Amino acid sequence: MVVADNLRRAVTTVTQQRDLRAELARLQTENDVLRQRNELLTREAGRLKQLEIITRTQAPNALGIAQVVAVDPSPLLSRLTLNRGTRDGVRVRMPVTVPGGLVGQVTGVSARTATVVSLVDPESTVGVTLQGGGGGRGLAHGVPPDRLRAEFSRSVPIKVGDVLVTSSLGGVYPVGVRVGKVEQVLPLGPNDVNRSVIVRPAVDLGVVEDVTILEGL
Repeated sequence: MVVADNLRRAVTTVTQQRDLRAELARLQTENDVLRQRNELLTREAGRLKQLEIITRTQAPNALGIAQVVAVDPSPLLSRLTLNRGTRDGVRVRMPVTVPGGLVGQVTGVSARTATVVSLVDPESTVGVTLQGGGGGRGLAHGVPPDRLRAEFSRSVPIKVGDVLVTSSLGGVYPVGVRVGKVEQVLPLGPNDVNRSVIVRPAVDLGVVEDVTILEGL
């Protein structure tokens, strides 16, 4: 009799442990699903916040948010692939930006993806001026892997630490979007007409995940 009772208790214990393990596995699965949903909601809230900041501070005509899905591995180029294309209304020459500053512009587009040439790509050119109405308009060209070189008239009193923003020159980007900060003023030669400066871009492309695509001007 005692042996039978012990056997029943042992079977009951094994069954309960099995049921507990199954319940624990179910709860862990539910927790994983809830965590993933929370991460998605948090990311979506961040995207909506980014869109609100950009439409308030840079340009009111934003097309929407896109995710960076690939980065060109070439050290001589600086190009991003986005997960939005013609089916989403994306067109060539649309500006691409983040709250911290300008990223570049769309140069190629398919139905589902778009290629962005960033500001530091050698094929990139953007009109710039001193932030705060300091005067002078110049052109900045990409210098891989992570800088720009801007040229101004030698009469422009530009110095290290000055912030450059987009100007109306070129007609691609909205005016007043942050481009970067002057890191170095190159020496003037006796025959130089323009003053050249090296610019550190406002946006670190290595950490950009979501960007805002703007309607073209």
